[in-house]
Amino acid sequence: MTMKNISSRLWRPCRYVAFAAIALTLAIIPWGATALAQNNDRVVAVVTPPGAETNRSWAATSLWQSLGQSLEGLLEHDPITGEYNGDGLATSWEHNDDFTVWTFHLRKGVQFHFGYGEFTADDVVHSYNLSVSDASVIPGVDQLRGAEVEALDTYTVRFSYAKPRTNLLYLHGGHSIMLIYSKKQFDEEGLEGYDRRFAGTGHYQFVSREPGRVLYERVDDHYSGMVPDFKELEVRFVTEPATKLAMLLAGEAHIADLSRELMPDALSAGMKTVQSTLPSIQTDLVFNGLYCESHDDRCRKDLPWYDVRIREAINRAINREEMLTVLFPSGGYDLHARYTMVKGNEGYDPTLEARFPAEYGYDLEKVKQLLQDANYPDGFKDPTIPIIITPMSAMPEVPLQQEMVYQYLIQAGFKAKIVELDYARVRAMGRERELYMINPGRNSPPRPTEVAFRAFYTNPGGGLQGWEDDWTASHIETLISTVDPVLRDQQARELQNYLFEQYVDIPLFDGYTQVAINPKVVSGWAFPGVTSAGYGHWHLIQAAN
Repeated sequence: MTMKNISSRLWRPCRYVAFAAIALTLAIIPWGATALAQNNDRVVAVVTPPGAETNRSWAATSLWQSLGQSLEGLLEHDPITGEYNGDGLATSWEHNDDFTVWTFHLRKGVQFHFGYGEFTADDVVHSYNLSVSDASVIPGVDQLRGAEVEALDTYTVRFSYAKPRTNLLYLHGGHSIMLIYSKKQFDEEGLEGYDRRFAGTGHYQFVSREPGRVLYERVDDHYSGMVPDFKELEVRFVTEPATKLAMLLAGEAHIADLSRELMPDALSAGMKTVQSTLPSIQTDLVFNGLYCESHDDRCRKDLPWYDVRIREAINRAINREEMLTVLFPSGGYDLHARYTMVKGNEGYDPTLEARFPAEYGYDLEKVKQLLQDANYPDGFKDPTIPIIITPMSAMPEVPLQQEMVYQYLIQAGFKAKIVELDYARVRAMGRERELYMINPGRNSPPRPTEVAFRAFYTNPGGGLQGWEDDWTASHIETLISTVDPVLRDQQARELQNYLFEQYVDIPLFDGYTQVAINPKVVSGWAFPGVTSAGYGHWHLIQAAN
Protein backbone atom coordinates (compact mmCIF):
# COMPACT_ATOMS: atom_id res chain seq x y z
CA MET A 1 0.00 0.00 0.00
CA THR A 2 1.44 3.35 -0.96
CA MET A 3 1.50 6.45 1.20
CA LYS A 4 -1.05 8.00 -1.14
CA ASN A 5 -3.49 5.15 -0.46
CA ILE A 6 -2.82 5.22 3.28
CA SER A 7 -3.27 8.96 3.54
CA SER A 8 -6.39 9.05 1.40
CA ARG A 9 -8.00 6.32 3.46
CA LEU A 10 -6.99 7.45 6.93
CA TRP A 11 -5.69 10.99 6.93
CA ARG A 12 -8.00 13.10 4.80
CA PRO A 13 -11.26 12.01 6.45
CA CYS A 14 -9.79 13.14 9.73
CA ARG A 15 -9.28 16.58 8.20
CA TYR A 16 -12.90 16.72 7.11
CA VAL A 17 -13.99 15.85 10.63
CA ALA A 18 -11.68 18.55 11.92
CA PHE A 19 -13.23 21.28 9.81
CA ALA A 20 -16.76 20.14 10.74
CA ALA A 21 -15.79 20.30 14.40
CA ILE A 22 -14.27 23.76 13.87
CA ALA A 23 -17.50 25.06 12.36
CA LEU A 24 -19.52 23.68 15.25
CA THR A 25 -17.17 25.07 17.87
CA LEU A 26 -17.07 28.52 16.30
CA ALA A 27 -20.83 28.64 16.58
CA ILE A 28 -20.93 27.94 20.32
CA ILE A 29 -17.79 29.53 21.84
CA PRO A 30 -18.22 32.79 23.74
CA TRP A 31 -16.48 35.63 21.96
CA GLY A 32 -14.82 36.75 25.19
CA ALA A 33 -12.67 33.65 25.57
CA THR A 34 -9.62 34.94 23.71
CA ALA A 35 -9.90 38.49 25.00
CA LEU A 36 -9.83 37.20 28.57
CA ALA A 37 -6.56 35.35 28.00
CA GLN A 38 -4.98 38.29 26.19
CA ASN A 39 -5.27 40.23 29.44
CA ASN A 40 -3.16 37.52 31.11
CA ASP A 41 -6.12 36.50 33.25
CA ARG A 42 -6.31 32.91 32.05
CA VAL A 43 -4.55 30.53 29.68
CA VAL A 44 -6.41 27.41 28.56
CA ALA A 45 -4.62 24.21 27.55
CA VAL A 46 -6.51 21.31 25.99
CA VAL A 47 -4.86 17.91 26.36
CA THR A 48 -5.67 14.20 26.04
CA PRO A 49 -7.48 12.90 29.14
CA PRO A 50 -5.50 11.07 31.83
CA GLY A 51 -6.36 7.53 32.90
CA ALA A 52 -8.97 8.93 35.29
CA GLU A 53 -9.98 12.37 36.50
CA THR A 54 -8.91 12.34 40.13
CA ASN A 55 -6.85 14.34 42.62
CA ARG A 56 -5.16 11.16 43.88
CA SER A 57 -1.92 10.84 41.93
CA TRP A 58 -1.49 7.15 42.80
CA ALA A 59 -4.99 6.14 41.67
CA ALA A 60 -4.67 6.48 37.88
CA THR A 61 -2.14 6.67 35.07
CA SER A 62 -0.96 9.69 33.07
CA LEU A 63 -1.92 12.23 35.73
CA TRP A 64 1.13 14.44 35.26
CA GLN A 65 -0.69 16.76 32.88
CA SER A 66 -3.54 17.34 35.35
CA LEU A 67 -1.73 17.46 38.73
CA GLY A 68 1.82 18.56 37.92
CA GLN A 69 0.75 22.20 37.84
CA SER A 70 0.39 22.11 41.63
CA LEU A 71 1.97 18.95 43.04
CA GLU A 72 5.75 18.55 42.96
CA GLY A 73 8.17 15.68 43.31
CA LEU A 74 11.37 15.96 45.30
CA LEU A 75 13.48 16.90 42.28
CA GLU A 76 13.30 19.73 39.77
CA HIS A 77 14.85 19.88 36.29
CA ASP A 78 16.57 22.55 34.33
CA PRO A 79 13.98 23.60 31.69
CA ILE A 80 16.59 23.50 28.91
CA THR A 81 19.03 20.67 29.77
CA GLY A 82 16.61 18.52 31.74
CA GLU A 83 19.28 17.88 34.37
CA TYR A 84 18.28 17.39 38.00
CA ASN A 85 19.00 20.46 40.08
CA GLY A 86 18.44 21.73 43.59
CA ASP A 87 15.69 24.19 42.67
CA GLY A 88 12.86 21.99 43.94
CA LEU A 89 11.74 20.49 47.23
CA ALA A 90 15.06 18.71 47.72
CA THR A 91 18.12 20.94 47.49
CA SER A 92 20.71 18.13 47.59
CA TRP A 93 21.04 14.36 47.99
CA GLU A 94 23.58 11.58 48.31
CA HIS A 95 23.76 7.79 48.36
CA ASN A 96 26.01 5.15 49.89
CA ASP A 97 28.51 3.14 47.84
CA ASP A 98 26.09 0.36 46.87
CA PHE A 99 23.11 2.64 46.14
CA THR A 100 20.92 1.05 48.82
CA VAL A 101 20.62 4.16 51.01
CA TRP A 102 19.63 7.57 49.66
CA THR A 103 19.43 10.73 51.76
CA PHE A 104 17.58 13.86 50.63
CA HIS A 105 18.04 17.30 52.19
CA LEU A 106 14.86 19.33 51.95
CA ARG A 107 14.26 22.99 51.26
CA LYS A 108 13.34 25.02 54.32
CA GLY A 109 10.42 27.43 54.43
CA VAL A 110 8.30 25.87 51.65
CA GLN A 111 4.62 26.45 52.40
CA PHE A 112 1.73 24.25 51.34
CA HIS A 113 -1.14 26.02 49.65
CA PHE A 114 -4.22 27.09 51.66
CA GLY A 115 -2.35 27.50 54.94
CA TYR A 116 -1.49 23.85 55.66
CA GLY A 117 1.92 24.79 56.99
CA GLU A 118 5.53 24.12 56.11
CA PHE A 119 6.70 21.20 53.98
CA THR A 120 8.83 18.78 56.06
CA ALA A 121 10.26 15.27 56.01
CA ASP A 122 7.00 13.97 57.52
CA ASP A 123 5.20 14.95 54.31
CA VAL A 124 7.72 12.90 52.30
CA VAL A 125 7.13 9.80 54.44
CA HIS A 126 3.37 10.29 54.20
CA SER A 127 3.46 10.75 50.42
CA TYR A 128 5.66 7.67 50.01
CA ASN A 129 3.09 5.56 51.85
CA LEU A 130 0.30 6.87 49.62
CA SER A 131 2.29 6.24 46.45
CA VAL A 132 3.25 2.62 47.23
CA SER A 133 -0.06 1.54 48.77
CA ASP A 134 -1.96 -1.43 47.45
CA ALA A 135 -4.30 1.03 45.71
CA SER A 136 -1.46 2.45 43.63
CA VAL A 137 -1.58 1.82 39.87
CA ILE A 138 1.34 4.10 38.96
CA PRO A 139 3.51 2.47 36.28
CA GLY A 140 6.80 1.32 37.76
CA VAL A 141 5.73 1.83 41.37
CA ASP A 142 7.27 -1.52 42.31
CA GLN A 143 10.66 0.13 41.79
CA LEU A 144 9.83 2.66 44.51
CA ARG A 145 8.43 0.06 46.90
CA GLY A 146 10.49 -1.81 49.46
CA ALA A 147 12.07 1.15 51.22
CA GLU A 148 12.27 1.97 54.88
CA VAL A 149 11.63 5.72 54.78
CA GLU A 150 12.69 7.74 57.82
CA ALA A 151 12.42 11.39 58.72
CA LEU A 152 15.87 11.89 60.27
CA ASP A 153 14.93 15.42 61.24
CA THR A 154 12.56 18.12 59.99
CA TYR A 155 14.47 18.65 56.75
CA THR A 156 16.20 15.31 56.12
CA VAL A 157 14.67 12.07 54.87
CA ARG A 158 16.34 8.72 54.19
CA PHE A 159 15.27 5.89 51.87
CA SER A 160 16.86 2.50 52.71
CA TYR A 161 16.51 -0.50 50.37
CA ALA A 162 17.68 -4.10 50.64
CA LYS A 163 18.92 -3.99 47.04
CA PRO A 164 20.56 -1.23 45.00
CA ARG A 165 18.40 1.53 43.55
CA THR A 166 20.79 3.09 41.06
CA ASN A 167 18.04 5.10 39.37
CA LEU A 168 16.06 6.35 42.35
CA LEU A 169 16.41 9.98 41.25
CA TYR A 170 14.40 9.24 38.14
CA LEU A 171 11.46 8.07 40.24
CA HIS A 172 11.47 11.35 42.16
CA GLY A 173 12.13 13.54 39.13
CA GLY A 174 10.93 13.23 35.57
CA HIS A 175 8.70 10.24 36.04
CA SER A 176 7.78 11.54 39.50
CA ILE A 177 6.08 8.42 40.73
CA MET A 178 5.90 10.09 44.15
CA LEU A 179 4.23 13.51 44.28
CA ILE A 180 4.19 15.37 47.59
CA TYR A 181 0.96 15.88 49.52
CA SER A 182 0.38 17.60 52.86
CA LYS A 183 0.29 15.25 55.82
CA LYS A 184 -1.38 17.93 57.93
CA GLN A 185 -4.25 18.17 55.46
CA PHE A 186 -4.63 14.38 55.48
CA ASP A 187 -4.64 14.24 59.28
CA GLU A 188 -7.35 16.89 59.43
CA GLU A 189 -9.52 15.92 56.43
CA GLY A 190 -8.50 12.46 55.14
CA LEU A 191 -8.47 11.53 51.47
CA GLU A 192 -11.79 13.28 51.02
CA GLY A 193 -9.97 16.54 51.70
CA TYR A 194 -7.65 15.86 48.79
CA ASP A 195 -10.66 15.09 46.62
CA ARG A 196 -12.25 18.45 47.47
CA ARG A 197 -9.14 20.65 47.25
CA PHE A 198 -5.63 19.24 47.59
CA ALA A 199 -2.77 21.36 48.85
CA GLY A 200 0.43 21.28 46.81
CA THR A 201 3.61 23.33 46.73
CA GLY A 202 3.78 24.29 43.05
CA HIS A 203 3.53 27.59 41.22
CA TYR A 204 -0.21 27.10 40.76
CA GLN A 205 -2.76 26.08 43.39
CA PHE A 206 -5.92 24.09 42.84
CA VAL A 207 -9.22 25.94 42.42
CA SER A 208 -11.79 23.47 41.15
CA ARG A 209 -12.41 20.31 39.17
CA GLU A 210 -15.39 19.32 37.06
CA PRO A 211 -15.65 16.60 34.41
CA GLY A 212 -13.24 17.40 31.62
CA ARG A 213 -11.73 20.45 33.32
CA VAL A 214 -9.36 21.52 36.12
CA LEU A 215 -8.75 25.13 37.09
CA TYR A 216 -5.65 26.49 38.88
CA GLU A 217 -4.61 29.96 40.05
CA ARG A 218 -1.07 31.21 40.42
CA VAL A 219 0.81 31.49 43.70
CA ASP A 220 2.27 34.97 43.90
CA ASP A 221 4.67 34.20 46.77
CA HIS A 222 6.12 30.88 45.61
CA TYR A 223 9.37 29.82 47.27
CA SER A 224 11.21 30.02 43.91
CA GLY A 225 10.49 33.74 43.61
CA MET A 226 9.11 33.14 40.11
CA VAL A 227 5.60 34.40 39.34
CA PRO A 228 3.78 32.85 36.32
CA ASP A 229 2.59 35.23 33.62
CA PHE A 230 -0.99 34.01 33.77
CA LYS A 231 -3.24 34.49 36.77
CA GLU A 232 -5.22 31.33 36.00
CA LEU A 233 -4.38 28.10 34.22
CA GLU A 234 -7.24 25.96 32.96
CA VAL A 235 -6.62 22.41 31.73
CA ARG A 236 -9.31 20.75 29.65
CA PHE A 237 -9.43 17.09 28.65
CA VAL A 238 -10.50 16.19 25.12
CA THR A 239 -9.89 12.90 23.34
CA GLU A 240 -10.57 13.83 19.70
CA PRO A 241 -7.67 15.65 17.97
CA ALA A 242 -10.11 17.40 15.59
CA THR A 243 -12.04 18.87 18.50
CA LYS A 244 -8.82 20.14 20.08
CA LEU A 245 -7.89 21.83 16.81
CA ALA A 246 -11.33 23.40 16.61
CA MET A 247 -11.01 24.75 20.15
CA LEU A 248 -7.60 26.22 19.39
CA LEU A 249 -8.68 27.94 16.17
CA ALA A 250 -11.86 29.28 17.74
CA GLY A 251 -10.04 30.79 20.72
CA GLU A 252 -11.56 28.50 23.33
CA ALA A 253 -8.08 27.07 23.99
CA HIS A 254 -4.66 28.68 23.59
CA ILE A 255 -2.47 25.56 23.84
CA ALA A 256 -3.32 22.15 22.34
CA ASP A 257 -1.49 18.83 22.14
CA LEU A 258 -2.52 18.22 18.55
CA SER A 259 -1.66 15.14 16.55
CA ARG A 260 1.06 15.90 14.00
CA GLU A 261 -1.22 15.20 11.07
CA LEU A 262 -3.41 18.14 12.16
CA MET A 263 -0.52 20.47 12.98
CA PRO A 264 -0.30 21.86 9.40
CA ASP A 265 -3.93 22.98 9.69
CA ALA A 266 -3.08 24.87 12.87
CA LEU A 267 0.01 26.46 11.33
CA SER A 268 -1.85 27.54 8.22
CA ALA A 269 -4.37 29.29 10.46
CA GLY A 270 -1.65 31.34 12.12
CA MET A 271 -0.84 29.15 15.10
CA LYS A 272 2.75 28.37 16.17
CA THR A 273 4.43 25.38 17.77
CA VAL A 274 6.67 24.91 20.80
CA GLN A 275 8.73 21.79 21.28
CA SER A 276 10.55 20.08 24.14
CA THR A 277 14.28 20.69 24.23
CA LEU A 278 15.00 16.95 24.61
CA PRO A 279 13.49 13.78 23.15
CA SER A 280 10.52 13.01 25.34
CA ILE A 281 9.21 9.68 24.18
CA GLN A 282 9.89 6.32 22.58
CA THR A 283 6.98 4.42 21.10
CA ASP A 284 6.44 0.80 20.22
CA LEU A 285 3.77 -1.84 19.79
CA VAL A 286 3.65 -4.45 22.53
CA PHE A 287 3.23 -8.16 21.81
CA ASN A 288 1.28 -8.47 25.02
CA GLY A 289 0.44 -11.72 26.79
CA LEU A 290 3.83 -13.43 26.50
CA TYR A 291 4.06 -14.00 30.26
CA CYS A 292 6.30 -16.98 29.70
CA GLU A 293 8.62 -17.53 32.62
CA SER A 294 8.65 -21.27 33.31
CA HIS A 295 6.61 -20.96 36.51
CA ASP A 296 3.87 -18.78 34.97
CA ASP A 297 0.55 -20.34 33.93
CA ARG A 298 -0.52 -17.15 32.11
CA CYS A 299 1.69 -17.93 29.11
CA ARG A 300 -0.42 -18.40 25.97
CA LYS A 301 1.58 -20.55 23.58
CA ASP A 302 -1.39 -20.65 21.22
CA LEU A 303 -1.05 -16.94 20.43
CA PRO A 304 0.23 -16.41 16.89
CA TRP A 305 2.93 -14.02 18.13
CA TYR A 306 4.32 -16.64 20.53
CA ASP A 307 6.13 -17.86 17.39
CA VAL A 308 9.20 -15.69 16.76
CA ARG A 309 8.63 -16.01 13.00
CA ILE A 310 5.25 -14.33 13.36
CA ARG A 311 6.79 -11.58 15.48
CA GLU A 312 9.43 -10.97 12.81
CA ALA A 313 6.82 -11.06 10.05
CA ILE A 314 4.65 -8.45 11.79
CA ASN A 315 7.69 -6.21 12.20
CA ARG A 316 8.56 -6.55 8.52
CA ALA A 317 4.97 -5.93 7.39
CA ILE A 318 5.03 -2.37 8.75
CA ASN A 319 6.31 0.45 6.56
CA ARG A 320 7.78 2.66 9.26
CA GLU A 321 9.18 5.28 6.87
CA GLU A 322 5.72 5.79 5.38
CA MET A 323 4.15 5.99 8.83
CA LEU A 324 6.69 8.60 9.85
CA THR A 325 5.71 10.81 6.91
CA VAL A 326 1.96 10.42 7.40
CA LEU A 327 1.83 10.69 11.19
CA PHE A 328 4.36 13.48 11.71
CA PRO A 329 4.31 15.88 8.74
CA SER A 330 5.50 18.73 10.98
CA GLY A 331 8.59 16.77 12.03
CA GLY A 332 10.03 16.16 15.47
CA TYR A 333 10.06 12.34 15.19
CA ASP A 334 12.50 9.73 13.92
CA LEU A 335 12.80 5.94 13.86
CA HIS A 336 14.54 3.92 16.53
CA ALA A 337 15.87 0.38 16.38
CA ARG A 338 15.35 -0.97 19.90
CA TYR A 339 12.65 -0.01 22.34
CA THR A 340 14.22 1.00 25.72
CA MET A 341 17.63 1.59 24.07
CA VAL A 342 18.54 5.27 24.36
CA LYS A 343 21.79 6.86 23.20
CA GLY A 344 23.88 7.73 26.23
CA ASN A 345 22.14 5.23 28.52
CA GLU A 346 23.55 1.95 29.75
CA GLY A 347 23.51 -0.79 27.13
CA TYR A 348 23.32 1.45 24.07
CA ASP A 349 24.62 -0.60 21.14
CA PRO A 350 25.06 1.26 17.82
CA THR A 351 25.42 -2.04 15.95
CA LEU A 352 21.71 -2.66 16.49
CA GLU A 353 20.97 0.59 14.67
CA ALA A 354 23.10 -0.66 11.77
CA ARG A 355 21.42 -4.08 11.76
CA PHE A 356 17.89 -2.75 11.91
CA PRO A 357 17.15 -2.25 8.16
CA ALA A 358 18.24 -5.80 7.30
CA GLU A 359 16.48 -7.50 10.21
CA TYR A 360 13.38 -5.35 10.76
CA GLY A 361 12.94 -3.48 7.47
CA TYR A 362 9.73 -3.44 5.42
CA ASP A 363 9.81 -6.54 3.17
CA LEU A 364 6.58 -8.19 2.03
CA GLU A 365 8.40 -11.02 0.26
CA LYS A 366 10.17 -11.93 3.50
CA VAL A 367 6.83 -11.69 5.31
CA LYS A 368 5.30 -14.15 2.86
CA GLN A 369 8.13 -16.63 3.44
CA LEU A 370 7.97 -16.31 7.23
CA LEU A 371 4.21 -16.91 7.25
CA GLN A 372 4.65 -19.95 5.06
CA ASP A 373 7.39 -21.34 7.34
CA ALA A 374 5.17 -20.78 10.39
CA ASN A 375 2.16 -22.39 8.63
CA TYR A 376 0.11 -19.24 9.13
CA PRO A 377 -2.86 -19.05 9.24
CA ASP A 378 -3.72 -22.75 9.00
CA GLY A 379 -1.45 -23.85 11.85
CA PHE A 380 -3.14 -21.66 14.45
CA LYS A 381 -6.43 -22.25 16.22
CA ASP A 382 -7.13 -18.51 16.13
CA PRO A 383 -4.79 -16.68 13.74
CA THR A 384 -6.42 -13.26 14.32
CA ILE A 385 -4.13 -10.43 15.41
CA PRO A 386 -6.10 -8.03 17.69
CA ILE A 387 -4.90 -4.42 17.36
CA ILE A 388 -5.93 -2.11 20.18
CA ILE A 389 -7.00 1.44 19.35
CA THR A 390 -6.96 3.71 22.37
CA PRO A 391 -6.33 7.41 23.04
CA MET A 392 -3.09 8.04 24.94
CA SER A 393 -2.10 11.28 26.66
CA ALA A 394 0.68 13.23 24.90
CA MET A 395 0.36 10.82 21.94
CA PRO A 396 -2.64 12.06 19.93
CA GLU A 397 -1.39 10.22 16.82
CA VAL A 398 -1.95 6.75 18.33
CA PRO A 399 -5.44 6.02 16.93
CA LEU A 400 -4.31 6.80 13.39
CA GLN A 401 -1.07 4.87 13.99
CA GLN A 402 -3.04 1.78 14.98
CA GLU A 403 -5.33 2.09 11.97
CA MET A 404 -2.29 2.17 9.72
CA VAL A 405 -0.76 -0.90 11.39
CA TYR A 406 -4.02 -2.76 10.89
CA GLN A 407 -4.01 -1.87 7.18
CA TYR A 408 -0.39 -2.99 6.80
CA LEU A 409 -1.11 -6.37 8.41
CA ILE A 410 -4.17 -6.98 6.25
CA GLN A 411 -2.18 -6.11 3.13
CA ALA A 412 0.61 -8.51 4.17
CA GLY A 413 -1.77 -11.46 4.54
CA PHE A 414 -2.53 -11.44 8.25
CA LYS A 415 -5.97 -11.86 9.72
CA ALA A 416 -6.40 -8.86 12.00
CA LYS A 417 -9.11 -6.96 13.84
CA ILE A 418 -9.48 -3.62 15.58
CA VAL A 419 -10.32 -3.61 19.30
CA GLU A 420 -11.36 -0.23 20.75
CA LEU A 421 -10.57 0.18 24.46
CA ASP A 422 -10.00 3.16 26.70
CA TYR A 423 -6.45 3.43 28.01
CA ALA A 424 -7.44 2.85 31.63
CA ARG A 425 -8.95 -0.50 30.63
CA VAL A 426 -5.85 -1.43 28.63
CA ARG A 427 -3.69 -0.77 31.69
CA ALA A 428 -6.09 -2.66 33.98
CA MET A 429 -6.06 -5.72 31.72
CA GLY A 430 -2.27 -5.54 31.64
CA ARG A 431 -2.02 -5.41 35.42
CA GLU A 432 -4.42 -8.36 35.61
CA ARG A 433 -2.17 -10.13 33.07
CA GLU A 434 -5.05 -10.71 30.71
CA LEU A 435 -4.03 -8.44 27.83
CA TYR A 436 -3.58 -10.92 24.99
CA MET A 437 -3.51 -8.28 22.27
CA ILE A 438 -1.12 -5.93 20.50
CA ASN A 439 -1.27 -2.51 22.08
CA PRO A 440 0.56 0.80 21.73
CA GLY A 441 3.31 1.42 24.25
CA ARG A 442 5.54 4.29 25.22
CA ASN A 443 8.73 4.84 27.13
CA SER A 444 7.96 8.32 28.35
CA PRO A 445 10.08 10.02 29.33
CA PRO A 446 12.87 7.77 28.01
CA ARG A 447 13.75 5.83 31.14
CA PRO A 448 17.17 4.82 32.42
CA THR A 449 17.85 1.35 31.02
CA GLU A 450 17.34 -0.60 34.24
CA VAL A 451 14.12 1.25 34.98
CA ALA A 452 12.82 0.47 31.49
CA PHE A 453 13.79 -3.21 31.66
CA ARG A 454 12.03 -3.60 34.98
CA ALA A 455 8.93 -1.77 33.76
CA PHE A 456 8.50 -3.66 30.49
CA TYR A 457 10.13 -7.08 30.82
CA THR A 458 9.63 -8.24 34.40
CA ASN A 459 6.80 -9.37 36.65
CA PRO A 460 5.68 -7.26 38.35
CA GLY A 461 6.60 -4.46 36.00
CA GLY A 462 3.56 -2.50 35.00
CA GLY A 463 0.46 -2.77 32.91
CA LEU A 464 2.20 -3.05 29.57
CA GLN A 465 4.90 -5.67 29.99
CA GLY A 466 4.37 -8.02 27.09
CA TRP A 467 7.49 -10.18 27.17
CA GLU A 468 8.81 -12.28 30.03
CA ASP A 469 11.02 -15.37 29.95
CA ASP A 470 13.55 -17.04 32.24
CA TRP A 471 16.63 -15.71 30.41
CA THR A 472 15.40 -12.12 30.46
CA ALA A 473 14.30 -12.29 34.10
CA SER A 474 17.61 -13.72 35.34
CA HIS A 475 19.71 -11.20 33.43
CA ILE A 476 17.62 -8.25 34.62
CA GLU A 477 18.03 -9.49 38.19
CA THR A 478 21.80 -9.59 37.67
CA LEU A 479 21.73 -6.03 36.32
CA ILE A 480 19.71 -4.82 39.30
CA SER A 481 22.25 -6.33 41.73
CA THR A 482 25.32 -4.94 39.93
CA VAL A 483 26.80 -1.55 40.76
CA ASP A 484 30.03 -1.62 38.72
CA PRO A 485 29.31 0.66 35.71
CA VAL A 486 31.35 -1.39 33.22
CA LEU A 487 29.65 -4.63 34.17
CA ARG A 488 26.24 -2.96 34.16
CA ASP A 489 26.76 -1.65 30.63
CA GLN A 490 27.90 -5.08 29.44
CA GLN A 491 24.89 -6.77 31.02
CA ALA A 492 22.49 -4.21 29.54
CA ARG A 493 24.01 -4.69 26.07
CA GLU A 494 23.49 -8.43 26.26
CA LEU A 495 19.87 -7.84 27.15
CA GLN A 496 19.33 -5.36 24.33
CA ASN A 497 20.81 -7.78 21.79
CA TYR A 498 18.73 -10.70 23.03
CA LEU A 499 15.49 -8.69 22.98
CA PHE A 500 16.34 -7.38 19.50
CA GLU A 501 16.96 -10.88 18.14
CA GLN A 502 13.79 -12.28 19.68
CA TYR A 503 11.62 -9.53 18.14
CA VAL A 504 9.96 -9.07 21.52
CA ASP A 505 8.13 -5.91 20.45
CA ILE A 506 7.65 -3.59 17.48
CA PRO A 507 9.92 -0.54 17.78
CA LEU A 508 8.55 2.61 16.19
CA PHE A 509 9.54 6.21 16.89
CA ASP A 510 11.60 8.61 19.00
CA GLY A 511 10.03 12.00 19.38
CA TYR A 512 10.00 15.43 20.87
CA THR A 513 6.84 16.72 22.49
CA GLN A 514 5.28 19.38 20.30
CA VAL A 515 2.22 21.48 21.11
CA ALA A 516 0.40 24.16 19.17
CA ILE A 517 -0.02 27.64 20.66
CA ASN A 518 -1.99 30.74 19.79
CA PRO A 519 0.78 33.35 19.39
CA LYS A 520 -1.63 36.18 20.19
CA VAL A 521 -1.92 34.75 23.71
CA VAL A 522 1.20 32.61 24.31
CA SER A 523 4.66 33.66 23.11
CA GLY A 524 6.64 30.66 24.32
CA TRP A 525 7.02 27.76 26.73
CA ALA A 526 10.34 26.21 27.79
CA PHE A 527 10.16 22.59 28.94
CA PRO A 528 12.70 19.77 28.58
CA GLY A 529 10.29 16.91 27.85
CA VAL A 530 11.37 14.79 30.84
CA THR A 531 7.95 14.35 32.44
CA SER A 532 5.57 11.47 31.82
CA ALA A 533 3.32 13.65 29.66
CA GLY A 534 6.26 15.21 27.82
CA TYR A 535 5.31 18.74 28.74
CA GLY A 536 5.80 20.34 32.15
CA HIS A 537 7.16 23.52 33.70
CA TRP A 538 3.68 25.03 33.33
CA HIS A 539 4.75 28.11 35.23
CA LEU A 540 7.08 29.00 32.33
CA ILE A 541 4.26 29.54 29.82
CA GLN A 542 4.95 33.05 28.53
CA ALA A 543 2.21 35.55 27.77
CA ALA A 544 2.31 37.23 24.36
CA ASN A 545 1.88 40.70 25.82
